[in-house]
Amino acid sequence: MTSTAEPSPAEKVRRLSNSVHDAAIVRAAAELGLADAVGEGPTPVAEIAARVEAEPKALARLLRALTAYGIFEQVTPEAYRHTDMSRTMRRDAPGGLIHTLLTPSDWGWVMWGRLADAVRAGKCLFPDVFGTDFFGYLKDHPEAQARMFRGMTSWSDQMNPRLVRALPLEGAGSVADMGAGEGTLLRAILEHAPHLSGVWFDTEATLAVADDDLRSGRFSGRCALVTGDYFREVPFSADLYVFKLTLHMYEDDDCEQILRNVAASAKPGARIVIADPLLQDPPQGKFVPAMDLHMLLVMGGRERTEQDYAALFERAGLEFAGITPTGTDLYLAVGRVPG
Repeated sequence: MTSTAEPSPAEKVRRLSNSVHDAAIVRAAAELGLADAVGEGPTPVAEIAARVEAEPKALARLLRALTAYGIFEQVTPEAYRHTDMSRTMRRDAPGGLIHTLLTPSDWGWVMWGRLADAVRAGKCLFPDVFGTDFFGYLKDHPEAQARMFRGMTSWSDQMNPRLVRALPLEGAGSVADMGAGEGTLLRAILEHAPHLSGVWFDTEATLAVADDDLRSGRFSGRCALVTGDYFREVPFSADLYVFKLTLHMYEDDDCEQILRNVAASAKPGARIVIADPLLQDPPQGKFVPAMDLHMLLVMGGRERTEQDYAALFERAGLEFAGITPTGTDLYLAVGRVPG
């Protein structure tokens, strides 16, 4: 039986410490592909096990645990069926949640186990653990890199419509997607604002994954694909530069260098937008402080407060124009080139 009494402070902490169990159980279901193995009606455990190549008795234990979370329903101890939650984990489900669940790969589990060490050291320990930085690791592990692209796309693309509506597009004739990746944000901007031209900017290696609509499709006539390294230079001018889920990967000195390179190529009055989670004190939820620690652990970057953004833009010789909410996990920190 389950107690209805309010848990004590100690019990609340204990339950939080057990959250690793929750994550591992859900992750195992994703790794095994259970949502795709369960049919439209009640499905025998033995049949599910055969489809995912698992040992039936062990799988029954996992399915029982998933039922406790509302992921699958136990019809009998030997058969399970879908719930609304489990259906979201199917590969054909809208939103691509399964790709987000699979994003961290092994490196995520390893690095979160080193959080206390990273806090003691005050730095990212990813190179110490894996012998290379995060991007070097992805280059050496193509499957992990593919998971990252799929996972980030499935999560971040859902925010694009609201981000586009919140962007300061008024008066702009050109917009640059900085560190554009597949370029889905730029595609959404060009679709929303037919008068704009666009620049997709990323590394030479990333060009291979650029969106077909930008490369050769319906927006190719309005979009230039430019490769380079924004740590060295930004070889073009635009009215609006957008960094989505990019600058939080870096510490302030690196961000300052990037922003200065943008300013060096931009005309006076050009705007620079950083679209990242916003830290608040006290925090308004768990997501952003946890993401801040994720940046510390994996990339050596950080999330920022409004005051942090104001200071960063000032360091880079830019005017800070404030913070704009978007109705998503991301906020827009807006800066302007003086003059």
